[in-house]
Amino acid sequence: MFFIRRISIPLILIAVPIILGLWARYQAVPFWESHKEEFYIKGRPIFTAYDAYYFARLADDYNLGVFHPGGIDKLRFVPDYADYPDVIPLYSWIFAKLSALTGKPVENLAFWFIPIFAVLIAIPITIFLLKIDAPLAALGGALAASLSLIYVVRTSINRLDTDSIVLFSFFSIPLAVLLVYLAPNRRQKYLYLLLVAVFSLTFYWGYLHPDLNLLLWLFSILFLSYPLLKEWFFKGRKEGKSLKDSLKGKISKDLLLLTLAFNPVILLFGVFSLVKQLWVYVIHFNKPLYGNFPNVQVSISELQKLDFSRLAKLTVGNETLLILSLIGVALFIFFRFRFFLLLLPTFLIGLLAFKGASRFAMFLVPVLGIGFGFLFDLLMDFVKRRYNPDKWAKASFYSLLGLLLIGTITFSDRLSFKFIPQPIMTSDLADAFIELGKQTPPNAWIYTWWDYGYAIQYYARRATFHDGGSQLSPKTYFVALGFTTSSPLAAYNITKTLTICGKKCIKKLLEEGKTAQQIKEMFVKGTLLKGKKVNHPVYWVFTQDLIGKFYWISYFGSWNFKTLKGTHHPIYGAVCVPQSVRYYICNIGGKPTLFDTWNLLLVLGRNRAIPVKYFAIRTPQKLEIEKNRDYPYGEALEKVYTYKRDTYAWFLTDIGGFKTNFNQMYILRNWDKKYFKRTKEKFPNYLFLKVR
Repeated sequence: MFFIRRISIPLILIAVPIILGLWARYQAVPFWESHKEEFYIKGRPIFTAYDAYYFARLADDYNLGVFHPGGIDKLRFVPDYADYPDVIPLYSWIFAKLSALTGKPVENLAFWFIPIFAVLIAIPITIFLLKIDAPLAALGGALAASLSLIYVVRTSINRLDTDSIVLFSFFSIPLAVLLVYLAPNRRQKYLYLLLVAVFSLTFYWGYLHPDLNLLLWLFSILFLSYPLLKEWFFKGRKEGKSLKDSLKGKISKDLLLLTLAFNPVILLFGVFSLVKQLWVYVIHFNKPLYGNFPNVQVSISELQKLDFSRLAKLTVGNETLLILSLIGVALFIFFRFRFFLLLLPTFLIGLLAFKGASRFAMFLVPVLGIGFGFLFDLLMDFVKRRYNPDKWAKASFYSLLGLLLIGTITFSDRLSFKFIPQPIMTSDLADAFIELGKQTPPNAWIYTWWDYGYAIQYYARRATFHDGGSQLSPKTYFVALGFTTSSPLAAYNITKTLTICGKKCIKKLLEEGKTAQQIKEMFVKGTLLKGKKVNHPVYWVFTQDLIGKFYWISYFGSWNFKTLKGTHHPIYGAVCVPQSVRYYICNIGGKPTLFDTWNLLLVLGRNRAIPVKYFAIRTPQKLEIEKNRDYPYGEALEKVYTYKRDTYAWFLTDIGGFKTNFNQMYILRNWDKKYFKRTKEKFPNYLFLKVR
């Protein structure tokens, strides 16, 4: 009976979060099935994150036999090229094998398997807390982790990413270390050390961030050394003993074995990786790059800071529960400080959500859940001490508290059960990238914004100048500059120069004493092209989604190296219908506006009118631009044809945005034929231009 109870309770505590976590994720499946036309492309569900295309492409490369560990990845970061990982990432390997075994595309497999991998986090959390006699904290942590909105969003159907691996490892490794500590004999200790080695290696294989392996190792060492450190701090230090003398010979063997289990080679890599991560995400976060080139981190939504209310919504559902959870965490630290040392890396990384990067909030969630559940454990301890209930009363009260805990967290995270993940791109856009692969030669290089790098590499199998893992370089600035400048010749020179001068070349020029402004002029004038041969055809790719992204593209492309700022030139979509020969009624940003075509004015009310400096009409045959000579300032309104017969789209931008190559070449289809040649157009879905 004792054995059954000992097994059944952990199984129940693990099963409840897993079942609820799967429910929260799979409830979106019927919606996807009913929207196949928008959410699928050629029978394959579209991924819900850009990075998913990277892991999927590595899986395909592995099956195609072109993946070479540590070798050159010829589709990434041209002309510098990026390297393949030293080992194929765990998820890519898993889905490569599943795809080869079943004959199904990676997307179709990821659609069903990602939620399963995600909810496995409940297992190490539950076992860890049960081992330190905190069953309700175990339930709270597992529930919060499985159901938090941030984690559901980041591990939803068809989101092939590493988040579930990361969070699972941040509890499985501490669990294995805890088991080493609790082992009753050397034989079991060695067995659990082997488990540490397996989890540590799996984590490195799955995430390839040895800095996090190093972090977990440091706090594991601190956990095992804690009693001696405490004794030295309160006693040995006063007696004049050094820390080295206090620790010498007492735990050195255990620490050495633990270090070997974590793998010293991975830990050494972790030192260099940690320095790099601190430099990018803490010290240099959102600051200009070397040479004062702009840093695109400021435009990445998931790297933005979270206020308390937003953090509460993403983690535990509401501010009240977040406050209670933080109180519970404080009490857990007070009563179980040594064990909290093993969870401290997760907590510290979670706190970075206040500094920037919303994804870090998912690390905070399990600890908050543990804190909230620990309040129930403390209540149970109080009842046991005060009333000394018999085993049936105690079991009943535990059950009541457990149900209350499940109900509270589930209700608080109710938005997770309503969340419907959306494809990261439309089916039209995915189709555009597939078409891109058909319209361009295999050795073509694609010039477009970095968000689409991974997707183009996957769908089109074409190389890109930058992508979601290589956008933090001056090359991104030069792509933005080509789009933002008003000179077709400058755009041509910038593009051609990028093919022969990438990140390494730019860095070398800086080391030679050139300023960023001087390097910009060299790119614009084509100075570096003299005597050089461009061996790859280059294609500019415009897609509909870039219209919204031009807000930031133009900011970086107009970067001022003295003020270290740019200028936003947003392009807004509008809907205008004729009211009379003279007037159009337009909906711009949700506001009804009257467009006076005779006086070129946008009338917003009785006493407010905005001059339209340029009114452009683009038909399939010609481009007509009417200029308002009564005002030296104003906006630009554009009426342009689409691929749908007799259907026109309207756009509003400022004068600066109107003159950019992005607007002229893509929106108005007005490019210089000396430098660019159209290869395929389906406006507004896409436009492909070959650089001559």
